[in-house]
Amino acid sequence: MLKLCALLLALLIAPVRADVVSDWAEATPKVLQKSPRGQVLPATLLTDLAMFNALNAITPRYQAYGPAPAAVPDASPEAAVASAARVVLGSVPGTDQTLLDKTYEASLKPVTDAAARAKGVALGRRVALALLALRADDAFARVEPPKVEPAPGIHVLTPEYKQESGVGLAKFKPFGIKDVAAYDPGPPPAVGSAVALRDLAEVKAVGGRVSTQRTGEQSIIALFWNSGEGEDAVAMLKKLAESTQATPLEFARMLALMDMADLDSRIVYTGIKTKYRHWRPYNALRGAFADARLRDASWEPLIHTPPNSDYPSGGAVGGGTLQVLLKDFRGDSPAPLIWVNSALSMTRSWSSPEAMGQELANSRVWSGVHFRNSVDVGYRLGQKVAEEVLATQLRPLP
Repeated sequence: MLKLCALLLALLIAPVRADVVSDWAEATPKVLQKSPRGQVLPATLLTDLAMFNALNAITPRYQAYGPAPAAVPDASPEAAVASAARVVLGSVPGTDQTLLDKTYEASLKPVTDAAARAKGVALGRRVALALLALRADDAFARVEPPKVEPAPGIHVLTPEYKQESGVGLAKFKPFGIKDVAAYDPGPPPAVGSAVALRDLAEVKAVGGRVSTQRTGEQSIIALFWNSGEGEDAVAMLKKLAESTQATPLEFARMLALMDMADLDSRIVYTGIKTKYRHWRPYNALRGAFADARLRDASWEPLIHTPPNSDYPSGGAVGGGTLQVLLKDFRGDSPAPLIWVNSALSMTRSWSSPEAMGQELANSRVWSGVHFRNSVDVGYRLGQKVAEEVLATQLRPLP
């Protein structure tokens, strides 16, 4: 009797194990830590999609990504997810194979039904290989930006950088949207125009390292959104999934849609940046072609200027995608949105997706690296990409 009571007590106080999708979402950035940077986001998205397709084949509720796999209702979900994730991640150069194998073994350990386990492993492998075949033509070789003659309004790298980042992404095939060119918003405001002068005055005043007009809260926000780890977004989404009581399949769908909108929006804005090559505030205030009446050789942005052009703001694009996706995922839930910046050990929360998205967008002006118009255009672009992804991908079955 005493032994039985002790066993029951142990079961009651034992921590509840996180579902297998969360386990793999948290492990993925660690497994890919030493992989080529340009391959991490596509590999993460393919892992999300493989987990989603595997679970959806066991309990079909949504349209699959790509060809729909045959239903296997008696497969183990844990085994299917683990097998799908392992195959995708194992295909990426630089993968931490030891951690990958350890995570895989831990996922399979609780599965005691041998037949369900075997079916799950086979299903996961099948959906993963099908997705990898869909993206077999993806190329990750570095692409050099086109040569542009220096001139007023043209971006020039700041002294600490030698090459632009992410140029090759503009040639990447999107996962969810149909026509990248359709998102081109047209050129930025002309140098010396009323909008350009307005934006330059604002970023000079509130975006400088030394600023009497930026509030302490705005400084905190700018630094908060300029740092963090890849796991931070997963942790935020996991909290939202818990608050809405999302199933593992629903959580896998959230992850896939979030990373799909993120990657596709990066493809869109990288192409626009490469096309227009609009200068950053640093160039407009300190560069060789800065207006002599506005030049300020002592001005420094609050954070380092990134090694790519200003228009549109990639951070603001991210704010727009977050706003649309989190509004859809959250539904009527009154729970606040919580983001923990693990690099700064700082937590921020918002009452709505709109508040979070706008804060992220505004932070790029307050940090001194973007003009207001580039932020506003970027935010709208992010919203549009997310809206198309939501309207066309992983839709509920009729």
